[in-house]
Amino acid sequence: MSPATGAVSSAAAPGDDSSPSAAAGTVLLGRYELGGLLGRGASAKVYLARDLHTGQSVAIKSFPNPRAAGAGADDGRRRPVAIEREAAILRRLRHRHVVRLHEILATRKKVHFVLDLAAGGELFSLVDASGRMPEDLARHYFRQLVSAVRYCHARGVFHRDIKPENLLLDESGALKVADFGLGAVSSSDAGVLRHTMCGTPAYVAPEILSRKGYDPAKVDIWSCGVVLFVLAAGYLPFNDASLVNMYRKIYAGKFRCPAWFSPALRDLLRRVLHPDPGARIDADGIVAHPWFRDGAGEDELARLMRGGHEEEEACWFQEPEVKEEDMAREMTAFDILSFSPGSDLSALFGAGPGKERVFVGEPAAAVLSRVEAIGRKGGLRVRRVQGKGGAAGPVYLEEESTGGIVAKVSVFKIADEVSVVEVVKGDDAEAALFWTEMLQPAVKPPVLA
Repeated sequence: MSPATGAVSSAAAPGDDSSPSAAAGTVLLGRYELGGLLGRGASAKVYLARDLHTGQSVAIKSFPNPRAAGAGADDGRRRPVAIEREAAILRRLRHRHVVRLHEILATRKKVHFVLDLAAGGELFSLVDASGRMPEDLARHYFRQLVSAVRYCHARGVFHRDIKPENLLLDESGALKVADFGLGAVSSSDAGVLRHTMCGTPAYVAPEILSRKGYDPAKVDIWSCGVVLFVLAAGYLPFNDASLVNMYRKIYAGKFRCPAWFSPALRDLLRRVLHPDPGARIDADGIVAHPWFRDGAGEDELARLMRGGHEEEEACWFQEPEVKEEDMAREMTAFDILSFSPGSDLSALFGAGPGKERVFVGEPAAAVLSRVEAIGRKGGLRVRRVQGKGGAAGPVYLEEESTGGIVAKVSVFKIADEVSVVEVVKGDDAEAALFWTEMLQPAVKPPVLA
């Protein structure tokens, strides 16, 4: 991966030192002076920076250079694709409500994206004391969000992780959609469904849970609907203390609007949060809806929906053909989900030491039958008992001689062909080996190409 422009100055680049504060005062390319750390994600850190030529403040997102000497085999296989995909996506987008990529720099150890600085912070900083926005203000920002998403879709880009943490404000208070790290680009085969599991649990569309393939444009529309509900209500439409129950509600599309929602807003949300993607309203339908258009003139809406800055810039590399299988290679659904800041499911889902929880797109009976067959093949005693609390099973796999439990497997049904498998493993070395070599391949879903 070559630098975007010129060479980097001899000063150390941010992140070249293990100390987070080492970046402060560093100058990149003789132009960008690094300030404090703004945030960090699974694979990148974001720094405040100042353009020494213009005095303008920017954000710099820094990744470990996957082509650096000493990068692991896993990095060499995945990160170049991920970084180049995100860069290719951002290079396509010039819209006033999308965080803009200005240039890309590289050092021996780091790759840096120079981005718009969202000086206004997160959109949710504008909620009132009740935790919600007035309906008119929610409409104002929802219009900007739909304008950005509609533009992205027209350019063949799908975000796939729209949520409050990725909706920022610039210094004038305008919305900026950020973080396309889980984004996708349209393929040459129109109508091909995607299979990569991505998104954040509370904002994920029901068709993603089914693992039967999905239209990424429809997935983005669903997430926009969840954001609108949260802005206007102050809470999630499908919230539940149990993640399994939350997924059941999402899959069924069951939610209740609060009393203060206007009838028009209720109608729009029912259309946006429709569990059948074929019946779900699209971006053009949202723009035509009376609630969306309320109080805005035709000229104002036309300007908002146009909204892009179409000047083109030469890319510093040829945009790669990014295939779906490259984005999910050898990863489970939860691996993909955990890429996004704040969506590490180990805490939300409650899996602790000695436990594994896996999201699968098949009925409970199929999983448990496979577990029983593997147990017998491994010479274990197989015992199934009546499940409680909506669980199928559990199935106990036990040592014939001692009766010690090697594994306990329960399956929680979310829908007809959507389940969560919970495995409690024995605490000895043999139980760990049995999980790795036999049980794990039996319960984990296959990688979809």
